[in-house]
Amino acid sequence: GMWSFHNWVRGQVRDNVAVDQFVRDIVTAEGSTFIDGPANFFQIGRGFEEWSETTTQLFLGVRIGCAKCHHHPFEKWSQDDYYGMAAFFTRIGTKNSQEFGIFGRETVIFIRNAGEATHPRKRTVVKPMPLDGDSKTSYDDEFDRRKKLADWLTAPTNAMFARNIANRFWGYTMGRGLVEPLDDMRATNPASNPE
Repeated sequence: GMWSFHNWVRGQVRDNVAVDQFVRDIVTAEGSTFIDGPANFFQIGRGFEEWSETTTQLFLGVRIGCAKCHHHPFEKWSQDDYYGMAAFFTRIGTKNSQEFGIFGRETVIFIRNAGEATHPRKRTVVKPMPLDGDSKTSYDDEFDRRKKLADWLTAPTNAMFARNIANRFWGYTMGRGLVEPLDDMRATNPASNPE
């Protein structure tokens, strides 16, 4: 699986694939981890909460893990925000496959027909909602909610995504990001040069 992902990333860079399309392919990945490189992104966690936290931290630079249990101490994110993001990943399933032999340890990422996030305090079903998303917009999708997330995430109007990607590339190129650590883009951790 590691080589599948590695080769896929190298191919995307070689083919000059735009960052927004690259991220979209990762967030909406499914299939065999041995054949479909981006599906290996879902090997990093064991469930919808971890996938949501990783996606938020990697692509938005927002560490939302604290809001799982309580209001984030240094940010505006609440449990509603946490479970709204997690709801995008509740229908993802994983299963083992022996297509490559009993010792292959291949994992297949697939979309289930149902699955909802439940708010632990309110005991209610939480609908998918991106961070600072428009409450008048429905982010639900009858088949794969991650497509709506990818649309919102990579939209030209999403300043969180743009700032995070710019900071990451600046950090990789210059050895230090405008915001350090690279994945901690909170209001109480301002950029060294905001402009």
